[in-house]
Amino acid sequence: MLKLREKKRGFTFVETAMSVGIALVVFLMIYRFMSSTRQHYMYGTVNLQNLQEARMAINYLRRDFSCATPYIGGQGQVNFPNMQKARNFVFETPGWTPINAVNLIKLDSDSISIPKFAFGSPDEEPRIEYVTYTYETGNVLSRKLVDATGVLKNEVKFSGIESVEFKMYTHQLNPNVPVLWVRLLVLDKSYGTGEIGKALEVTASISSPFITSLVNNRNWRFETGHKEL
Repeated sequence: MLKLREKKRGFTFVETAMSVGIALVVFLMIYRFMSSTRQHYMYGTVNLQNLQEARMAINYLRRDFSCATPYIGGQGQVNFPNMQKARNFVFETPGWTPINAVNLIKLDSDSISIPKFAFGSPDEEPRIEYVTYTYETGNVLSRKLVDATGVLKNEVKFSGIESVEFKMYTHQLNPNVPVLWVRLLVLDKSYGTGEIGKALEVTASISSPFITSLVNNRNWRFETGHKEL
C-alpha cells in the first residue's frame, strides 16, 4: 500500500495576514496608551524652582499691595482744592488729570507702580516709598523699590516666569472692595508643543485694607498729606 503523503504544517497567507493585523492593532493600542500617559505627565510637569519664584513674587506683591496708598503731598505742596480733587481717585484712570505732588497707583497689563506706606518711621505724617513691578525680557519679573528722587534702594528679580498679567476688579458679592488679580505663567522648557505641556498658571487675588478704606471713606481722607521717604 502506498503511504499517503503527510500534509506539511504551516501558516497560510490568510493566517499570516490576520496575525500581522492583530499585532499592529496591539502595538497601536500600546502606542496610544503611552502617548496618553506622556501627555498627562507633561501637563503636570513644572520646574519647581520656577514655581517657587512665582510664589515668592506673589508673596511680595501681597505684602506691597496690602500697604498701597496714593501719595498726596502736604498742604505746603498741594493746596486744599487739589487735595479735594485727588481724594476722588486712587488709580490712574482716563478721567485723572495729573497734579503736582500727587502720585496715584498705576496699573498696566504687565506692570504696576505702587506708592506704599513705609512702616517704622517716627514722623507724624506717614512716609511713602515707591515699588514697581515690571515684566522684562528673559522671563523675569522685576521688583524695584525707589525713593522720591527715583534712586534705587532695592531690586529683586523673579526668574522663570513666562508671562505676567495684572487686573483690577470688584466682586459682585462685595463691590466695595477693590481687588488686584495677578496671573503668572511658570516657565518650563520641558514642554512639548501643541496640546502637550501647557504652562502652569499661578493666580492670586489681593486686597488692601488701606485702599478699601480710601475708596469707601472719601469725605475725610488726605486732609494732612504724606511725606516721601
